[in-house]
Amino acid sequence: MAERVPKIPGIRFDAIAGRGGMSIVWKAYHQRLDKVVAVKVMNQEATRTGQEIRQFMEEARAMTAIRHPCVVHGYEADCCNGRYYFVMDYVGGYTFASLLGRKGHVAEADALVICDSVAEALGYAWKEHNVIHCDVKPENIMVDMDGLVKIADLGLCRVMSNRRKAQTGPVDEIIGTPAYMSPDQIFADQPLDPRCDIYCLGASLYHLVTGHMLFPDDDNDATLKAHVDDACRAPYPRELMPSLSVGFSRMLIKMCVKNRELRYRSWEEVLADSRLVQRGQLPAPPPAGAISSVKDEPPGVV
Repeated sequence: MAERVPKIPGIRFDAIAGRGGMSIVWKAYHQRLDKVVAVKVMNQEATRTGQEIRQFMEEARAMTAIRHPCVVHGYEADCCNGRYYFVMDYVGGYTFASLLGRKGHVAEADALVICDSVAEALGYAWKEHNVIHCDVKPENIMVDMDGLVKIADLGLCRVMSNRRKAQTGPVDEIIGTPAYMSPDQIFADQPLDPRCDIYCLGASLYHLVTGHMLFPDDDNDATLKAHVDDACRAPYPRELMPSLSVGFSRMLIKMCVKNRELRYRSWEEVLADSRLVQRGQLPAPPPAGAISSVKDEPPGVV
């Protein structure tokens, strides 16, 4: 059955651009903005509980507040005829998940561009708006028609403030995508901070450059357990893709340290190591005692 076209004054809906668990994204023309936009419209069945509506509107508020060239920008959010929606920039490029599906892997140089773009965008989101993404993955990292990398879909984002700490909760309230989820999100016993997004990006980059996920995603419970179990470790990146540099491999190991206290502490630290790798230099090894979801480099690697 064809999807029923929403009726919202001032917006002409042209075609479906994507589907999510509780919404559909349309390519549309916005009369007041006089431009082609993407409009995310919440499924009517998803509006039956307040939690889904709050999550949807939280994403809209975050995307409207954050103005950064590497974050898909939002313009407005409202409800019309019982349909919750928000308007955002239309990115006419592709996601790195789709590129991975076509090519099997992404070159290290491209992965470093992704790393820098996401680190700068989420570093800004944290510093200026106290926002963490909570669902960084190849499907949410896009390239526009000008070749600019953008982070999208803040549907699971968390907004922190001095008055309201990060949401935490028992394990049945886990938020994120199991294949790329940080141990911090799985334990859900402490306020989240950018270190969880750093892990998610590390897991995403590992998948992009090697063509393999950190851990198989055919069983969500097993995947979640692997992220927190010190005995579960993915192969050293150069075992899967020998063309990768030692420096970049070491960076991935450090991003995916299971104990967040021993992981990169900030996006600034990630960017600093990324620039070392781009200059052909070797970042410092992980702190003593750090156990990563990625196996350590073999002895004698230089």
